[in-house]
Amino acid sequence: MYNDLPPLPWLRAFDASARLGNFTLAAKELGLTPSAVSYQVRGLEAQLGHQLFHREHRVLTLTRLGQAYLPIITRAFADLDATTSNLFGKTAGDEVCLRCLSSLNLLWLVPRLDVYRRRHPDSRLRVLSASWSEMAAGEEIDIDIRFGDGTWADGEVLPLMHDAIIAVCAPERLTDGTLQELAEGPLIELAGVVDTWQHFFASHELTTPITAPSLKVDQSLIALELASRRHGTALVAETLAQPYLDSGKLVRATDLSLPARQGHYLVLPSARNSRRPEVETMVLWLLAEAAASPQAPITHATEGPPVTGGPW
Repeated sequence: MYNDLPPLPWLRAFDASARLGNFTLAAKELGLTPSAVSYQVRGLEAQLGHQLFHREHRVLTLTRLGQAYLPIITRAFADLDATTSNLFGKTAGDEVCLRCLSSLNLLWLVPRLDVYRRRHPDSRLRVLSASWSEMAAGEEIDIDIRFGDGTWADGEVLPLMHDAIIAVCAPERLTDGTLQELAEGPLIELAGVVDTWQHFFASHELTTPITAPSLKVDQSLIALELASRRHGTALVAETLAQPYLDSGKLVRATDLSLPARQGHYLVLPSARNSRRPEVETMVLWLLAEAAASPQAPITHATEGPPVTGGPW
């Protein structure tokens, strides 16, 4: 019985290597040497009779069969972990680890956590903050809030919110709000996003040349702070700008906006058991909080190349 199953260590080596992208990080997680992990993966490939990874310059990418096999393996490990916990009273998993992009964390999540804590006083949370360019920390993350087009393959993806991109400035810099005046700058832009100032002006049919952004930053929070200190007009997601608008530190530079081609999503990594009650409670609360804000529904981009990350 089960004679065709590969050895469990080989499957763990494959799972870790696929999640982390190379044998060195997988070895660190598993407490092995990189050569041992590589040996186990090659043994698995030999038994299956198919290659699971493309190996280029020490970077691993899954083959087509590897992509098909990985969700099955990670789900099997998650189910085994959940069953062991349920049967034998393991309680370490009661803590929910939530990772959130830095700006969204400070401007949207943190102000709402007091409500969650009052409703769930016995909850145990670990809240991590991350840059948009960082990869998820593997199986430690229960809920990962990401910005992009929702096409990640390493877990279950749930739409969270998708709001307009707006132009904001300090009240002292407010003019009559014409596009031409905005185009003359100074402009603050987020590096690495799809929805740029050029896209903003083009969508509203401004054909005259625009001033290149005088400041480029990698976080919305930095862009908002710079705008509030009268360094220029920033183009940011409305959800993140709202605290600054409510406080009066910033005002909308124009009533025009830009429908965002990307949005915020909840990603429940396959390596974790997303069906844990405490995780499900947090997921439902996050979705309810997002639904309570006036945002447009999640839609996928219809123009331009897909981009799966950004500094929002």
